[in-house]
Amino acid sequence: MPDLYAIILAGGASSRFWPLSGDTHPKYLLKPDGDTTLIDSAWQRAAQCTDASRIIVVTSGAQAHLVREALPGMDAANLCVEPARRDTAAAIALGCKRVYALEPDADVLVLPADTLLEPAEALQAGVTLARGQPGYRDAIHVFGVNPARAEGGFGYIEPGDPVADGVLNVKGFKEKPGKDQASEFAAKGYLWNIGCFLFSLETFDREMRRHLPQHSTRLLPAVEGEPTEQDYQQLDAISIDFGLIEKSGNLRAVKLDAAFDDIGTWDALLARLEKSGRTAQQAISIGGADNYAAGEAISVAVVGESNLLVVISEGKVLVLKRGFGQDVKRAAHEVERADE
Repeated sequence: MPDLYAIILAGGASSRFWPLSGDTHPKYLLKPDGDTTLIDSAWQRAAQCTDASRIIVVTSGAQAHLVREALPGMDAANLCVEPARRDTAAAIALGCKRVYALEPDADVLVLPADTLLEPAEALQAGVTLARGQPGYRDAIHVFGVNPARAEGGFGYIEPGDPVADGVLNVKGFKEKPGKDQASEFAAKGYLWNIGCFLFSLETFDREMRRHLPQHSTRLLPAVEGEPTEQDYQQLDAISIDFGLIEKSGNLRAVKLDAAFDDIGTWDALLARLEKSGRTAQQAISIGGADNYAAGEAISVAVVGESNLLVVISEGKVLVLKRGFGQDVKRAAHEVERADE
């Protein structure tokens, strides 16, 4: 069986945790359980699946030093730095190009650096299951879990006919359906899409040529040489989901026995800390309760209100009412517009 390589995607700059966001505060450095960063948890999951020497991290130039600090045990040669930020299709293709130079016949597992999946062994079990099925190298695999709640902000996998116990054909995908439709999806047996992929380099090459020709001419693993910064910047910024996965004809879903969360908002982070027995820094509350502070907020007092989070970073302040975490991204964009 060909060797398995893992590619961890760690170049995003989410604004959902504004003002602790952007290249200086990437989401994968959050510690939702108080001790371990999200990227370290992702590394541990990858290391369950393959040898650490075959784990490659793709990041941006602005975040490369943060990845090195967060993963001191990583081989420096396994850090792959993008010439520019062009979304996940380009990032994965660049990582696959690096893998091809090392082992042209390899299989590749792709996983995000900024989500939670527990237990760590669950992904390894799913990868082993998928690789044991007939015809697995001709398919692209996605991974899903049973929904734990009616989460309208997650992506969903519509399952098709079974291939084996725990492996299904994919009928389709649904993105961020809203809470009401999410309840319907859960009742119909849809899975949360956890953003992990498994494929052979040969299959990835074939699908890239078919669905992303602009990327394939510059980033196909078989094309020699590293892409220039100019070539990379000319790529369309497109996600692997929209650009390739949802267009591929031979898709399989692997169902994991695991708990998943993408810790996508301040609300989710606070809830996770509370679940683990940790809490964020408490603010002084006068005439209210359950107020918290984060970032550079050292001494914060809240008068007459409850359930607020105050975040201060680099002169920017967020005052968030618990339950409105999905609106932080919008607030960040409004602040950017006002500063122009």
